[in-house]
Amino acid sequence: MLNVTIGVRISVLILICAHLFIAPQQTSATGEVVHVVQPGDNLSTIAARYGTTVTILTTYNQITDANFIWVGQSVNIPGKSTNAPNEIRPTYLSNTVLRKSVSDFLDKPFVQKRVGDRVYYSFTPVDEGQPRTYWFQSIRNHAHENLASLAYASLGKCSEAQGMLRAFYYAQNSDGGFPYLVTAETGPGATTTTNITLPVLAWEALQIYSKCGDKTFLKDSFEAGAKNDDWWWLHSNRRDHDRCQGMFFWKNHWESVRDDAELITWTSTNGAQNQCAVDLNAYLVANDRALYLMAIELGDSRADIFNARASHLSNLMNSLMWNEEDSFYYGISRRGGQVRVRDIGGLMPLYAGIPSADQAQSLVKKHLGPNGDFHSGFGLPSLGKRENGYGSARRWQGGMWPSLTTLVVKGLVDYSFINEAQHITRPLVKKIIDGGTQNFWEFYDSETGTPSHAQNYIWGATVLPMAEFARIQN
Repeated sequence: MLNVTIGVRISVLILICAHLFIAPQQTSATGEVVHVVQPGDNLSTIAARYGTTVTILTTYNQITDANFIWVGQSVNIPGKSTNAPNEIRPTYLSNTVLRKSVSDFLDKPFVQKRVGDRVYYSFTPVDEGQPRTYWFQSIRNHAHENLASLAYASLGKCSEAQGMLRAFYYAQNSDGGFPYLVTAETGPGATTTTNITLPVLAWEALQIYSKCGDKTFLKDSFEAGAKNDDWWWLHSNRRDHDRCQGMFFWKNHWESVRDDAELITWTSTNGAQNQCAVDLNAYLVANDRALYLMAIELGDSRADIFNARASHLSNLMNSLMWNEEDSFYYGISRRGGQVRVRDIGGLMPLYAGIPSADQAQSLVKKHLGPNGDFHSGFGLPSLGKRENGYGSARRWQGGMWPSLTTLVVKGLVDYSFINEAQHITRPLVKKIIDGGTQNFWEFYDSETGTPSHAQNYIWGATVLPMAEFARIQN
């Protein structure tokens, strides 16, 4: 047995050596990009390199085991060719009007306190001595407002981007849970019993690392993210092992960001706590995949844990939440059955890389095409246009919110739906360019672009990473 093992290892070593000097990227006869697997490659790193997902690569290349590829193997990259008119090209935004507008916007006094390497902000800027009249002028961090950290990172403002997340790491409870909001006075507690923060911090941290390249920040983010992921999976009591077969549910609608109590998504089950929502489970898959990539980058042995969690939850979502007839993901009522409401949460599996290539194709064609529920004149409606209560200016019942729209745009690009991503992104980019720092708002009418609620709202800055994801050059 020992001789067989040694023989196998020698064969593998010969195979690796034989391919050490193969160029990783080649071009097929049809002009399609072909990646030749190199030592150290896995499908996750290949997917990240080409802006796609493991699911797409396995489906497109008919790979039956995503954990088994070999050095020298050819992996075709869907949607990538040397002559394709819709090819994803690098983004060049370094000197654009958009970049300057976002930079000028974030130069406003959002950052209110710095404590060590932690940064605390208000959702709208407040000058020193100015009274804080509205709740959004208070000093506090939310994970969803923290999506603006991606814009700070894109502008090279890495201390602000990292500090916004470090505020959460400092306040993390000993059981691993993150509070819904943190202030400079929020210290770590023992157990997480109140509202929790949107589980996107690990994904945010990975995006920041890709811009800032700070290995210490990556290590700190990974440790905080791993502890929080264990809280969700092992300690949170947020898993329904009955009708949802182990998928997760919100405690209430506040945690979801889509905080309209009258939103049909929540009223359909008499509260967000009574369903396993698509968005929450997609966020957790995306977080687990981010933690997996962090672990690979750091050489941490826990990588397989996060990969297994992401795969398990993805499979559950595709089994229980995907509706083949409607080509859409629906939440699962904890009393049984799908919650047949089409809202922005049902698009979040794109961001998490959950659909197969065929599922993504049918979802996008049916719901984001010209006749689809989510095709609009300005950005992306937060509720399907045929749903009860829809209104293009009615907050989460149809309004366009830059924060979550950014995640959907990222998902569309990952699946190579560039035209759809740009259709969503261009109107907001144009509005910002035309109006400068006057046009950053909390949300907009999804048909007309009329702004609403709080002006100078921090997550309006996500227009920059959104444009970068969509490869918009202006």
